Amino acid sequence: MSTDQHSTEQQVTEIIAAELGIPAEQITADSHFRELPGVDSMRVLQIILKTEKAFDIEIEADVTFRIQTVGEYRALVRELAGELDREGAAAS
Repeated sequence: MSTDQHSTEQQVTEIIAAELGIPAEQITADSHFRELPGVDSMRVLQIILKTEKAFDIEIEADVTFRIQTVGEYRALVRELAGELDREGAAAS
C-alpha cells in the first residue's frame, strides 16, 4: 500500500469516525456502513459531504445505494481522487 493510499484510507476512516462519534479503530475495510453505530441517512450524507470537501471530489448521489462497506467507499474515494487507475482515467 502506497503512502498516498494509506493516507487517503486513514483520512476517510477519520471522517467516518468523527461523524459517527466512534473510535477509528472500530472501522475496518469490511465494516458495513449500515452496521456501524449511529448510522442513519443524514449521517451518511454528512460523511459524503465531508469527504467531498476533504478531497475536492464529487460523489454521485446514488453512491449510498451502491457502496456497502467502508473498503468499497475508500476505493471509490481513491478512484475519484485520481489514486486508482490513472491510466484508465486518462484514456477516457
